[in-house]
Amino acid sequence: MPDMNMSSVASHAGFFVKYLLSNWALNLGVSVPFIFIPLVLYFRGLKIEARRRAQGLERTTGANFVDQTVFLLGMFFLIVSVNSPLMFWSMVYLWAHVLFHVLIMIGAPPLIAYGKPWKLMELGLPDPVRPVLARLVRASKGRGAFAKVIKAVTNPVVDLIYFNVVMWMWFYPPMMTFAVDNKYVMLAMHYTFITSGMLLFTQLIDSPPYRSRVSNPVWRLGMVLVSTYSSWMLAMLMGLTHHPWFPVYFHIAGKTMSPMTDQQIGASILWVLCMEPFLYTAYYCIKLWLTMSEESKFPERMMPWMKRVRRVKSEHELLGGGSIESGSIDVASLDGLDNLAPKEWS
Repeated sequence: MPDMNMSSVASHAGFFVKYLLSNWALNLGVSVPFIFIPLVLYFRGLKIEARRRAQGLERTTGANFVDQTVFLLGMFFLIVSVNSPLMFWSMVYLWAHVLFHVLIMIGAPPLIAYGKPWKLMELGLPDPVRPVLARLVRASKGRGAFAKVIKAVTNPVVDLIYFNVVMWMWFYPPMMTFAVDNKYVMLAMHYTFITSGMLLFTQLIDSPPYRSRVSNPVWRLGMVLVSTYSSWMLAMLMGLTHHPWFPVYFHIAGKTMSPMTDQQIGASILWVLCMEPFLYTAYYCIKLWLTMSEESKFPERMMPWMKRVRRVKSEHELLGGGSIESGSIDVASLDGLDNLAPKEWS
């Protein structure tokens, strides 16, 4: 359990400043693979990209100002979550743990995915590493064991289940106690937060050169709704229960907030803050759906449901039949409207 003592510098500042100035730490187990290495490759790639642009070469995907800003905002969320006092206070207050949970699992991943940093990171790779990456990419597109593993890991159904299992699993009281009491289990928890969020949101948001395996934006919206309602259900159970769930947060020296109040604040954070990233992701999916419909990019089996209904209605009326509203249209003409699941999921 963390030490509750404040540093001498912070003790003379204000109440909030005291909390901000104390207990900063460098979590190398998470920072090295998920923050330091990606950022070094990214900024090195930006430097190479600047030289390419000076030579008149085409702009690399993800190198425009908006993509850079969104990606760096996502990385900022990761840095704040992992290395700021938030990590310390997440061991003392449940609400701080929930905030940490939401930031690295739901807040940062959609921003990173939308920022499309992968090509710039590839540019930033040292020359000896490039052939290795090329071989791995070729192997992932082949028929060997490695390709099967990659296909399984990037299966949309698997990613959706993984995300929601991780969401619920770490709020099971014995698992929460195990993580708080054991630094290696805590590290595993952080890894699952980040990987589950990235795998889900790269299915919901196109992040070239890696395309989502869910071609139909309507199905992406369904995945957003499932994950949102799953998070809301967990938040409601935590907030409306009559007793606190997590004994590991009950008796901490210097903590004056009651366990039930702590849990209710945490439930409110989960309820409200998890909604924002999912809401913007849903907006992205709806915009993609409308764009693809207007540009007639939907194959027949992927046609949005309402558009296919309108097509059936128009064709029937042109043939002199009754309107759908009048009830005279043959119901059999609507066969196949529910067969919208993309074949890529198999």
